[in-house]
Amino acid sequence: MPTQKALAIDATRVEGRRRILPRRPVLSSHHARWENLYLEYHLQPEYESPEHYASHYTLAIRVRSQSHLERSLGDCHKTESPIPGDVAIIPPQTIHKVSSSQESEFIALCLNSEFVSNIAGDLVNQDVVEIIPHFSKPDPLIYQIGLALKTALESDRSPSRLYAESMATALSAHLLQHYSAAKHKFPEYQGGLPKYKLQRVIEFIIDNLADNLLLDIMAKEAGISQYHFCRLFKQSTGLSPYQYVMHCRIERARMLLLQNKQKISEVASQVGFADQSQFTRHFKRVLGVTPKEIRAKS
Repeated sequence: MPTQKALAIDATRVEGRRRILPRRPVLSSHHARWENLYLEYHLQPEYESPEHYASHYTLAIRVRSQSHLERSLGDCHKTESPIPGDVAIIPPQTIHKVSSSQESEFIALCLNSEFVSNIAGDLVNQDVVEIIPHFSKPDPLIYQIGLALKTALESDRSPSRLYAESMATALSAHLLQHYSAAKHKFPEYQGGLPKYKLQRVIEFIIDNLADNLLLDIMAKEAGISQYHFCRLFKQSTGLSPYQYVMHCRIERARMLLLQNKQKISEVASQVGFADQSQFTRHFKRVLGVTPKEIRAKS
């Protein structure tokens, strides 16, 4: 007799996910080429999915209230009435099935299982991770991260891989702290990065503003794990690594624009933005004026 898993669909790949839901996602991070995190935003009609599983973690985030939804996780079954902000946690290899009697609006966040294991090794010196499946329940942090990532995809043609990597790190730590079978006590580090390490990282950022700066590379410069690097860097600077890189790029761009020698599109490329519209949006968000308005003052 074939096993239940042998009959289920492997949803790890996009092709598999398309066999599970009647419509393709309205929005996905496929074009963004994020390495450890994948997002899909769905508006689905009434449907009943076949049994499926994946090799990654899936966080199903409810965007719109639903009066009736049937969900199976492994051998467990539950009738849900999810509201915005409710999140279902589906660990790797968990057989999952959903039946919805009305239109569904939700975000599916997929986290690379190896990445989560690496975070676990950094935090609790444990390679084997056991995250427990959870039916829909409120989780404000996962909900806000899901909405923020969706907004980033909608507003930027080339959303930052550094931003996505930072969110993946935060989500992994959150899962380990709140959804694992074992209750882990995470080590606390206070006082920020040592000055020499902070200076090394800042010099690396300044020297590589035009490149695709990634969290793991900056953490290696500091000689610590990604999770601890994020926490200690923010303690030292008051900004997350993503925010600091963005402010450095905007400040370098402001100086170049005041020199009035290059086109705005050339300045955007020189400080690491994919296109001029993305550059203009972030520039105005940080400084309150557009690049053209800054140039007019020079």
